[in-house]
Amino acid sequence: MDELVARAVAGDREAFSGLVQREGARLRAFVACRLYGSEAAEDLAQEAFIVAYRRLADFDVSQDFYNWVRGIARNLILNERRRRSREEVAREELLAQAAGPLWECDAPKTPIFEALARCMAHVSGRMREFLKLRYDQGLELAEVAQRTGLTAGSARVTHVRLLRSLRDCVERSLAGGAGP
Repeated sequence: MDELVARAVAGDREAFSGLVQREGARLRAFVACRLYGSEAAEDLAQEAFIVAYRRLADFDVSQDFYNWVRGIARNLILNERRRRSREEVAREELLAQAAGPLWECDAPKTPIFEALARCMAHVSGRMREFLKLRYDQGLELAEVAQRTGLTAGSARVTHVRLLRSLRDCVERSLAGGAGP
């Protein structure tokens, strides 16, 4: 039995810190091989250790700690891939509805486009700038976050909320309800 693991399970924070030190590079490498972006890989590996710390009481000390935390990381990777997939689908749907800058588009006046244009008219200046950076300039969310003074996590949340808000607004407008 691994004494460091046993001490960590018993509540020794220093021992858990030692486990993070010992297994961190290997877990980051595992995540980085399966997830694009070193920053995202670093964040996800850290999140796996946080989840492991919170669930230490569930860990069977006769098992290998690295395999356990790697399993946690694998589940987080799958969740991240699903989240990215939903984000990409939402982005593609939005971009398919407007073939240019969302607020200056000369696309055919379809009902979807007109609804989107009405909804975009109500997007605040700061959020409009966020969308311009993301879609007009094609910047990654990390760069958008930097330019707008947001953290990477806040930028991801803002992005998802903006797309969801626009989608909901368009759907309400198309259903005959109040748009924005």
